[in-house]
Amino acid sequence: MDLKPIKSKRTTEIILEQIKALIINGELVPGDKLLTENELAESFQVSRTSVREALAALSLTGILEVRQGEGIFVKSASPNSVIEPLSFILLLEKNELQNILEVRKALEVEAAGLASERRDEEDLAQFKRLIEQMEKDLPRAENSEKLDLEFHLTLARASKNPLLNRMMNTVQEIMGQTLRVTRALWIAATAGTAQRLFEEHQEIYEAIASRDSEKARKITYEHLRKVELELAKLKA
Repeated sequence: MDLKPIKSKRTTEIILEQIKALIINGELVPGDKLLTENELAESFQVSRTSVREALAALSLTGILEVRQGEGIFVKSASPNSVIEPLSFILLLEKNELQNILEVRKALEVEAAGLASERRDEEDLAQFKRLIEQMEKDLPRAENSEKLDLEFHLTLARASKNPLLNRMMNTVQEIMGQTLRVTRALWIAATAGTAQRLFEEHQEIYEAIASRDSEKARKITYEHLRKVELELAKLKA
């Protein structure tokens, strides 16, 4: 295993890069045991603290697994191997609202297209139930946030793509934490917002029901773009 001594202010970051490179290149494979902290520190010629920080970061993102009393191992791939680091990155990006909104838009536009092609009767029944509840919730929109979230998560499930579903769930969770107060202020401050949001969700549902994938993508893009612009104004 070719580990190069490190002399840099970015010590932890370079340790991360070297270990990841070994995994990418196939020199380390799932199940392999790494050197001990002491051995890694000696090979890198850095402090144990720097090594510990790098290993902790790699463990957090699901790349490595620390087994008490056994050592540090390269973790086998799992369904969460992409989602967990994505969630961590998005949590760090919470102040970069525009980045999260763009990711959401990219995922949901395609999910709407796929949902229109793959949805089943159970999906349609769920969409219809949510649209009816949204309409009953007008004009005060007291349950708007909850119903909106359920609608978009139903969209993800109806895409029938498990990875897309998980990614959208992750993005929606971070969006909820970031925008809860802002969204409430927007609806309260702007006349007609709740009605317009209801109508846009209804149009998305109708496109999916008619299996019009291009229309579903177009309407979803326009809906999310409007939301993006309005929230950006409030955040400015």
